[in-house]
Amino acid sequence: MTVSSLSFRCTDPIAGTGRVTLSRTGGGAGFGAYALLYTTRPVDGGIEAIVAATRPEDTDPAWRLAEPRRYGPRDGETRSLMAWASALYEPRNESAAAHTERLAKALLTTALSTRLVPPPGAVDLPRAAWKVRSHYLVPLEHAGHTAVRIGHLIAVTASVPPRLHEHTPEKHA
Repeated sequence: MTVSSLSFRCTDPIAGTGRVTLSRTGGGAGFGAYALLYTTRPVDGGIEAIVAATRPEDTDPAWRLAEPRRYGPRDGETRSLMAWASALYEPRNESAAAHTERLAKALLTTALSTRLVPPPGAVDLPRAAWKVRSHYLVPLEHAGHTAVRIGHLIAVTASVPPRLHEHTPEKHA
């Protein structure tokens, strides 16, 4: 599918409530760690995925996303999520819109896979209020979604207790 419109500067905050999945991800291309949020919302007869990131240490300590892992970077990242994706997936012989769509699909796949097969340390919030500053809105047909909104996680607050997927923190000397 060709991207018909792409908003690069859609920086208005958006908010919602619903199921939220959080995980620690990142590394590669010299980047630090991210706390990655995935949620969805109905929009114009379709399903919009929301993929947003923040530093792991900026999340609720009870969720343990800031704890060191035996894999991946230890420090939180401050660069944008699309900059990370762009560093990992170099442009091919494709238009800028096609490249952005490919990056959006890669980020959506990463975030969605955390919901489908939770890695150790993932946090599932069955009901939560969230607020995101949107940076990109990419219309696409991928994995049951009609668009993906990519941005920065401002806040997330659980309405019911989270389900924490087992993670055993490492002991460091």
